[in-house]
Amino acid sequence: MAHMALYRKWRPLTFEDVVEQRHIVTTLKNCITKNSISHAYLFCGTRGTGKTTLAKIFARAINCLEPVGGNPCNQCRICRGILDGSIIDVVEIDAASNNGVDDVREIKEAVMYVPAVTKYKVYIIDEVHMLSTGAFNALLKTLEEPPQNVVFILATTEPHKLPATILSRCQRFDFKRITMEGLVSRLQVIADDCKIQADRSALQLIARLSEGGMRDAISLLDQCISLGKDVITREIVAEISGLTASKTIDEFSDAIVERDARRVLNAIKTAMDEGRDLQPLCTQVIEWFRNLMLIKTGGEALKLIEADDAELRPIREAAERISMERVLSVISELSETENKLKWSENQRILLEVTAIKLCSAGIAQAGDCSNGAISELESRLSELESKFSQLQGPVKQRKETASAPKQPEVKRIEKKEAAIEPGIKMLEQWPDIIEYIRSAGKMKIYAYLLDTSCRISDGTASVVVPGDDGLKKTVLSRNDSIEVIQEAIKNTMGLEVSVRIIDEKMLGAEPRPSKEDPALEKIKKFAAENQIPLKIEE
Repeated sequence: MAHMALYRKWRPLTFEDVVEQRHIVTTLKNCITKNSISHAYLFCGTRGTGKTTLAKIFARAINCLEPVGGNPCNQCRICRGILDGSIIDVVEIDAASNNGVDDVREIKEAVMYVPAVTKYKVYIIDEVHMLSTGAFNALLKTLEEPPQNVVFILATTEPHKLPATILSRCQRFDFKRITMEGLVSRLQVIADDCKIQADRSALQLIARLSEGGMRDAISLLDQCISLGKDVITREIVAEISGLTASKTIDEFSDAIVERDARRVLNAIKTAMDEGRDLQPLCTQVIEWFRNLMLIKTGGEALKLIEADDAELRPIREAAERISMERVLSVISELSETENKLKWSENQRILLEVTAIKLCSAGIAQAGDCSNGAISELESRLSELESKFSQLQGPVKQRKETASAPKQPEVKRIEKKEAAIEPGIKMLEQWPDIIEYIRSAGKMKIYAYLLDTSCRISDGTASVVVPGDDGLKKTVLSRNDSIEVIQEAIKNTMGLEVSVRIIDEKMLGAEPRPSKEDPALEKIKKFAAENQIPLKIEE
């Protein structure tokens, strides 16, 4: 006798045999017991969740001669005939290969004839989203008003591709992914029936790889059993499914946590030597760091982890040696690499570059930096401290000058001061605004603003760049830089102003007061009336 695949042998024959999907099973059984059969049903869900299986059970149940509580008896001639395919009143069509207008026209012609031996003629159209536009149009009228003894069951993994006119004419049922516990329980029953011992960790890995699909899970178990081993272990499942051994994944991931480039490169080499595809390896490492993220989050997040204690042991140890911020950064970087690996002609180089980047990201730990790198960091810090001191000096001097008592001495109006228009004033809170930009994390803009000053007049803040630094002026004049400065002024002082960037040459070119300037005349008059010596320098 030819070997029958396990997923066919263990396909459910009654509603009670179906794993989970209770919300759908209950509704369909009620339809049968209350004799309220609709003319069209739409079953939606990912592969292996039971769409076609339930469609076949439903087709037998509505035609069974001796139903039991809404279930087909699977013993009467109708049930047996549907099971062995000898009854032509239940038709299963694969829309992926029969998606043309002519195929649907054959259905339209066939539905006009009464069933040969059954109560209902049932059409199960699998992957219905594959029908062409013309085929959908041809099906539409028949689906809307079929004969009373015809039932359509449409199954699809992509319901969003169906026209709204089709969706509105069907009772829709959405199949959920089967849970990890549901998959493991079913696999254990099958393994026991086959008299095969399987580690729970192996069954959990099979369940996780199947992504909620029972058919995929049973097929992978069938493949493991075919090896003829006495015990199915996690390592056997990993080998058959093309996954990298958990030891290599732990080594790779822990090396990233420790920023050990040598170890992470050796882990990649080990995977390559074993003939592993590097994209699944990257996926496994992402899963490793996802579990790490959930462990660090704690609380209810721990319930989302799908791994046994043995798998989690090295992850829990790593949780104490890495920050959440870096975990998220690693997941983000690896996810981008995972997408690129699909199309890369040299996966090894791409993954090695990413691994080195993750090991060197941020400020390296002591012992990981070369002397040159440390010197460069110290030099940069000294430079920033120097600029900050220069910025604080003029501010402190201005405060001391403002608090000093006035002396009847000769007033000197320098050329630059004389060039300021009436109403223009120095923005004394400028250092606070720069500090706000630093605290907001805008370090590039902060660095370029360190040795600048700001003057404000008529709702415009003029940021003065010292000398003729074209690069600095260009960077600060960008829209994003202007927006950051405006936001800092608003949050620090409560002022909404427009911002412009100028240099000292432009400042000197500001319109100067003429000899008839009223303000200058008032100063002269005040000095004369109070006998204060006044000297005006051009």
